[in-house]
Amino acid sequence: MAPAQPATAQQSPQIEKSFATALIRDALLAVNHANLTGNYTVLRDYASASFHDANTATDLALLLQRVRSERLDLLPVLSVDPVIQQSGLSLDQRIMRLSGYFSLTPRSITFDLEFVNQDNRWLIYGLSVGAFETPKPEVTVDTPSTSD
Repeated sequence: MAPAQPATAQQSPQIEKSFATALIRDALLAVNHANLTGNYTVLRDYASASFHDANTATDLALLLQRVRSERLDLLPVLSVDPVIQQSGLSLDQRIMRLSGYFSLTPRSITFDLEFVNQDNRWLIYGLSVGAFETPKPEVTVDTPSTSD
């Protein structure tokens, strides 16, 4: 019989990148559709029960007014992979947080999303979306030195 191995701290489960990317895109497209149509009830109904209960359609319209007024088109998130800066699960593994951005030109799209596992589905629990001007790459030009 082999000796028992010492107990080790349980590692936090990793979130599969392709699954995280799918969740991020799904949530951002729901926001995009709500902004394009002005119908925030679908976003509200698509999310978790707690998100639904905490937000009226009018609340969501107000919360997303800046994104709407800036005419931030979220459709390009389908064409590039996100840069996920933070990902994690709560200790009970019921809440997942994904934060980062999509590097696009001229504006990159930022996201901070929370999902809750409800009936074996990851549903929107909280969201924040924005944009920032994508920095232009610095170009350095080597100039030959002149000698007298």
